[in-house]
Amino acid sequence: MLKEIRPNIYIFDLPLRNNPLRSLNTYIIKGEESLMIDSGFDTDENMTIVMNALRELNISPNKLRLFLTHLHSDHTGLAARMAELGTKIYMGRVDARILEESLDENSQYWKGLEQDAIMQGLEEDQLTISDHPGYVYRPKSMPYIHLSDDGDVFHAGPYTFVATTFPGHTPGLQALYEPAHGYLFSGDHILETITPNITYWGEEFADALGKYLKSLDQVKNMDVSQVFSSHRQLPENHLKRIEEIEAHHAHRLAECLEILEKNGRSTVRDVTRNLHWDIRAKDWNDFPKSQKWFAAGEAHAHLFHLKAKGEIRQTKEGGILLYERIKA
Repeated sequence: MLKEIRPNIYIFDLPLRNNPLRSLNTYIIKGEESLMIDSGFDTDENMTIVMNALRELNISPNKLRLFLTHLHSDHTGLAARMAELGTKIYMGRVDARILEESLDENSQYWKGLEQDAIMQGLEEDQLTISDHPGYVYRPKSMPYIHLSDDGDVFHAGPYTFVATTFPGHTPGLQALYEPAHGYLFSGDHILETITPNITYWGEEFADALGKYLKSLDQVKNMDVSQVFSSHRQLPENHLKRIEEIEAHHAHRLAECLEILEKNGRSTVRDVTRNLHWDIRAKDWNDFPKSQKWFAAGEAHAHLFHLKAKGEIRQTKEGGILLYERIKA
């Protein structure tokens, strides 16, 4: 259902079938050249919902700009279809580069993920790229993307938005900040009832969790009256929510250290399967394969952060990473 939540700002849900996120909060800011934020999975159902919303607002797709906050397929899936209708697509250059690499199943992006899984000790779980939601629902072709940089300005209706980069959830996530009203369209940077997944992005991006925590500090220093997030309900108090997210990661880091203290040298998989997960699964063997990708990536990001802080040691044997606590 399309709902006006602020003057000229509309929200509607795009379903994310068979995904624990359930749905995407999609926003349209109506103006002479309207602005839509994120696009959902690439499904006929979602395309119909978007077109109905545009029709209800009397917006032509060729008078619309689509801003993609980050590369994940629940945000970028419909980009190619929208571009075919004349919509201009905008995205930060860091995530746009990774998105382009991810379109081909034989690309280095997906081969790298498979190699990471082996390095994390996941070979026995027999994960394949076809199990990864990011692959299944990705755009099937790369639209022409107008690259946005930190500080770029977007006018829509009575609002002036500034592209603001918050690395962490992805290497180049960009939010849209409206300083006059204090509105922050955060993508997945800040979510209210679920914690944004922070994953391992490889050596090039290095300490993803460390960068994410710094990005949260960046929001603390901004004049924000309302965060418009991408999933579930909107945060009522973004500063309180940031404190809760920070506490979650502090607890997760402590869990990792406890597991290594108890079990000694461990693979990423060893640590992952011993962490507490808020998921309907009896144990690691009961985890859906799609969620094993995300769980191992999150555990790896926390181990990488502990390594960066000098609290644990990383070694490699037979192509598999091993972690252990550094004794004081």
